Amino acid sequence: MKPALALALLLLVATPVRAGSGLDLVMLVDRSTSMARNPRLASLLLRMTLDLVAQNARANRVDHQLAVVTFGAAPRIDLPFTSIRAEELPRLRRFADGLPAEDRGDTDVLAAFMATEKLFRELPADPSRRRAVVLLTDGVPYVRGVAMPAYRAALQRLVHEQFSRANISIEVLLLASGREAADRPLLRDIAGNVEVVSREPDLLLARAHGVLAQLAGTRTVASAPAKGEAAIDTLVVAPYLDLIVLDVFRGSPDAEVAIFPPGKTTPVRGGVDGAESFALGDVMATLVVPHPSPGQWLIRKSSAGARVRILSQQFFPRGLLVRPPAADALRQYDRVAIAYRVIDGSGLPLAELRDYQLSLEVTLVKPNGVSTVVPMTGDAGSKSVFRSMQEAECELAGHYWTDVRITTVDDDGRRLDVFRDRWSGFSVVPASRVDCRVSASGTTAWLPMTTRIECVEAGDRPIEMSALANGSPADLFHAVLTREGRSTVAMLQLRYDGAGAFAGSLRGADRDGAYQLRLAIDRARLRGPYNIRFVPPQLSFVRRTRIECIAAALLACAIAAAMVFRRRATKS
Repeated sequence: MKPALALALLLLVATPVRAGSGLDLVMLVDRSTSMARNPRLASLLLRMTLDLVAQNARANRVDHQLAVVTFGAAPRIDLPFTSIRAEELPRLRRFADGLPAEDRGDTDVLAAFMATEKLFRELPADPSRRRAVVLLTDGVPYVRGVAMPAYRAALQRLVHEQFSRANISIEVLLLASGREAADRPLLRDIAGNVEVVSREPDLLLARAHGVLAQLAGTRTVASAPAKGEAAIDTLVVAPYLDLIVLDVFRGSPDAEVAIFPPGKTTPVRGGVDGAESFALGDVMATLVVPHPSPGQWLIRKSSAGARVRILSQQFFPRGLLVRPPAADALRQYDRVAIAYRVIDGSGLPLAELRDYQLSLEVTLVKPNGVSTVVPMTGDAGSKSVFRSMQEAECELAGHYWTDVRITTVDDDGRRLDVFRDRWSGFSVVPASRVDCRVSASGTTAWLPMTTRIECVEAGDRPIEMSALANGSPADLFHAVLTREGRSTVAMLQLRYDGAGAFAGSLRGADRDGAYQLRLAIDRARLRGPYNIRFVPPQLSFVRRTRIECIAAALLACAIAAAMVFRRRATKS
């Protein structure tokens, strides 16, 4: 990781974190004899992990934790779970640089996973956090004096019983060629993903970056392609950037490279308008530019071998899940609406840039891992808020994750993520479902509507509602009524007849028009772990006034009289 990028991360202003949310990550590093010829790879990998995780934690206002376990013939906890915050980066980088390069003998992967499982087990139980292991190894488990078939079976059993059931994902960075990887099927049996990586540091870090970014939910940034003639290149810079870090390679000590933002006649220089430049030897430099203008940047160079690429970029849009509220006590079978607010780095509603419209995509991940796309639309009352177009039913108890992507289109027409939030969500407590079937009749506006409710439990059996209610079962329900799309006052008067049956009347629909009726439950009166679902969720009906009814009756009489007259005329 370049010094300028590390400095840029340290300069980012810290923001309050969301309690509970974040990633608990264990880096499991093989230090056996077969890994001894790659002594510095672990330190390089850890430094990149620290910077990437710290950047993501700050952007998402969450608390990511990292632990490091090294192993050979025996495991050793080099770093217990530690929060990765910007202010802790200098100390943690010194730890990564000081990680000893040593030959630790055999490759006891089973013992390493046992030590890792103990680390996770000592953490407080929290369904709002994700947990993962990244194993760096050449994939050759070996313990002298141990029967390896039984050893491999024990490893598979441990992973299945302790890691898979606890939803701890396992990622492997396998230092091997394709042929070598084919000879090591054990890792594919225990891991969700195995990345075959090179022992060359640059190639290893490039592949590892993708794995770690996926775990943290950070968008990976590829180098932008250069275009045009040898002396003039273009680089497309994305919109909504808080800062961009450019890697400048001059090619030779006397070569010159000038970088022009869109519409500017003077190049970007360190020390001007907040930009900072850091020389890295005679031919390389890093340029940190705050609030860069989006669009095509022009690069003039005196050497054909010179190039500029995007090393990193930090977008300023952020987001907050506002519905369902964190304070809501949700029960199994509740129907929830999802709303998400897009904010800027200061926490204010985000104003869209002209020509760069934002879109928001939400995937709801259920407790069983099944994902559902939730269609979202912009809120007419607030441009920075997006709402779900329909409610989602929480048919399972457990923790629900909302995987949120805020995207736009750059000047090349490419869709890009400007923010991703994998850490928001809500919890749902277990409940037994009771279905209450609702019916209503009566079209004359001056008369009350007749209302019936029949409640059943699993197996379509009538349920005794007095066992579920604190007080009278008839007081459980209240009506939410709208007329022509606008809320109106309603009064629901019910009588409980026993065996889950209610009968009564609805007052408030005393004018002509189209109505929609929705029943709601007073949760404070609902006893025990129950939840009530109404079938259908909403009733629609039309009411007519006295004049309309009289006119309709007269019209019906006139039609009947005309038919009688016609029949008599036909007979005569």
